[in-house]
Amino acid sequence: MCSILITYIPMFWQEDIKQEHFTLPEAIQDAVFSIRTKVLPIDHAYPLSQALLKHLPWLAKVNAGVFDISVADGNGWEQDHESGFYYPSKRSKLNIRIPKERFGDIATLAGKILDLGEYQIEVVKALEPKLMSDMQIVFAKHITCDENASEEEFLQTSFTQLQALGIVPKKMMAGLKRKISTPNGIIHTCSLMVADLRKTESVTLQEQGIGAHRLLGCGLFLPQKGIDSVNAV
Repeated sequence: MCSILITYIPMFWQEDIKQEHFTLPEAIQDAVFSIRTKVLPIDHAYPLSQALLKHLPWLAKVNAGVFDISVADGNGWEQDHESGFYYPSKRSKLNIRIPKERFGDIATLAGKILDLGEYQIEVVKALEPKLMSDMQIVFAKHITCDENASEEEFLQTSFTQLQALGIVPKKMMAGLKRKISTPNGIIHTCSLMVADLRKTESVTLQEQGIGAHRLLGCGLFLPQKGIDSVNAV
């Protein structure tokens, strides 16, 4: 007799919705910078945020978020999870989500050296900023969560946070759990995909995010073309 192993993936799933006509707002945008750095610890969110705050202290006072500098498997970028380091390529970017009216202030970051202790990041130049997207699927690498929370509990908490933004999620799926090190202890996170959003909901979620620690990369959503692209992340 052969046995069948069924893996249960907690998710929240409803029917598709129609998309409405929508003009992308410009209130919140992603400032993008080309950078140079030889090596970074995979867990670099805290030292990166502190280095940025030395140059841009106002980041802590506005609706801002800092994405970690990630690399992707299979694209010629090297990661060494066993050692805890990776080696960004020339395509690596620094992305900071800020209100549009602060773009003049953040432009001063170009040409600066970000001191992460044993590691440094040279901010080469500012690139074209990015608007939020109206795609139906968005993905956050880090959403803060309780260390012992089940995936079902995490989804329920996320559902409540989304509702507080006026968003009625149709499809959600929890992903990988990760940890962010800080001097005050470990921050536990879980990735989250939200799909079949209305265009207004998608933009609102990207602009506002959910949960705490935005300057550590938490609660920040990026658009995805489809479920396969989320799995790749």
